[in-house]
Amino acid sequence: MKFANLHLHSTCSDAEFSPHLLPRLGKALGYKALALTDHETDAGCEIFRRFCEDEGILCITGAEFYGSVNGIGCHLTALDFDPNEPALRAYIQERCDLAYEHTRLCFQKGVENGSIRDFTWQEVLDQTHPGAWFCYDTVLNAMQARHRDIAGVKDVFISPEAKAIKPPYPNAKKPIEAVRKAGGVIALAHPGAKGILQVPTLVEWGLNGIETDHPNIPEDRLPLCLEAAEHFGLYRCGGTDHTGPMSAVGGEYAIPADNGLTEEEFFILTERRLG
Repeated sequence: MKFANLHLHSTCSDAEFSPHLLPRLGKALGYKALALTDHETDAGCEIFRRFCEDEGILCITGAEFYGSVNGIGCHLTALDFDPNEPALRAYIQERCDLAYEHTRLCFQKGVENGSIRDFTWQEVLDQTHPGAWFCYDTVLNAMQARHRDIAGVKDVFISPEAKAIKPPYPNAKKPIEAVRKAGGVIALAHPGAKGILQVPTLVEWGLNGIETDHPNIPEDRLPLCLEAAEHFGLYRCGGTDHTGPMSAVGGEYAIPADNGLTEEEFFILTERRLG
């Protein structure tokens, strides 16, 4: 079991466990440190921190941002930042506003074509944590909480029409600069085959971390991640993401997963030993 799991999602974005419950699960699994990294928001981090404290678990702030570099989409995990830094707060608000409007428009389309019945947008809002990042999981979670039929609802949000109005990924330089200004570590998350080749550019923009232990990093790509961490002096990051017992998902993702950081890697990051 790794010491720290620094890639987790909750009902504040696209997962089914609440920020209240995840610390208890983490403790039961043996983790000693955690970070909640919901998509494009840190709305659940304060509640998450309080429950981690109750369980005697170390906790740092987190979020996962989308970005684009040289036309290639990537995910960026932000860790241990000041949540009150104005530029970061403004960036998170901007991204959440875009997600909210996209999800609201898709929901309305679903109502109009009969895919969503006997459920209102206000009911979605009533079931959703303030400051959450809206997506189809937000709607599904709200409907399930009210014991409504969700058959076919997901299709509304992944249709060609929905994809056509989806906000594009921003230039990765924007979230990198915002997180670094807030004193945080921002890492290339679960690097893809094309994404790993963009590390030099991302480092020029301020990237200072890379995930080296994640269930979606295949064995043949792991040496490249480790080499990038060593060559550029990047903080090693990682976690279970949407797999394993802390993810509340089934199918191919319902696999044993204890990814994360060793105790030494965690304190190298939190003590900023690499600068």
